Amino acid sequence: MEVAVLINVKDRPSELALLLQSLRTQTYKSFDVFILDDCSGTPLTNYHFFNCIANRLKQEGHNVYIQRTDFCEGVAKARQKIVDWVKSMPFDYEYYLRVDDDVVLEPNYIEELFEVIYEGYDLASGVTVPMQNPTPVRDPIFLKGVANRVILDENGNYIMNGDDCGMEYSEKVILPLHHFRSCCLYKSEIHDKANYCPTPLSWHGFREEQIFSYRILMAGYNMGFNSHAVNYHQMTPSGGERGTQTNENTLFNQEQLEKFTREHKSILKPIFDRDKIELDEKELTKNTNLLMKRTKLPEKFK
Repeated sequence: MEVAVLINVKDRPSELALLLQSLRTQTYKSFDVFILDDCSGTPLTNYHFFNCIANRLKQEGHNVYIQRTDFCEGVAKARQKIVDWVKSMPFDYEYYLRVDDDVVLEPNYIEELFEVIYEGYDLASGVTVPMQNPTPVRDPIFLKGVANRVILDENGNYIMNGDDCGMEYSEKVILPLHHFRSCCLYKSEIHDKANYCPTPLSWHGFREEQIFSYRILMAGYNMGFNSHAVNYHQMTPSGGERGTQTNENTLFNQEQLEKFTREHKSILKPIFDRDKIELDEKELTKNTNLLMKRTKLPEKFK
């Protein structure tokens, strides 16, 4: 198989079953599935419906591997653990597909991501659209040539931290990407130079994919975006690390991202400046999720 699908899961058996079903209907078929259960309250294999869908995938030619951690690793460390597990196998995969446990993939999702790879990018991402609510459709002309654009000042502070990947787009475009949102297809060789750990982040892992994105860029790889590679996010309020998603932890992780960015500004700023455009105050205000509004951090987190 060419692709290893990497799924980290915790206490979301129903959501995982929907994801696995969407993998069954992919137009691209050359993949195996690796599932790392981060110490769920009930082991996955205790669920009859999970065993049914996992066995169906096996009958259709996909290997399905399952491991369970002895204790909860948290998001970033669990991401690293599944990568280390796959790399330890006696066979190699050219690509890894990282998908969250509560998303549902459009049938052509993997195929659309490979179009980005064929354009010369090392990592391909798309859009992660809220599943329950009506979705705004945006004209990609407003991306102005880059998805999830980052602009830094001379000190490495954020002027802009774009988030363009939570909506659908009227036209298909493939563009450079400054950081990906959650799900992506990428060359496995990236982990020879860039990894999730060591991590300064708390268990629930807010901003882990952005720090990983930066490590990928600093290692000399490039990332691309396909506006028509769509997965739907169930935005499950339970399971995963929702229990640790407190305001304090979120603010702490935001601070860690900003600190990491400042520490590596000499490498990151020239990368982002290659795609630099001039944005006026009105455009900055309109951009979604440019800068996270935050209050002063509690002293214990400094």
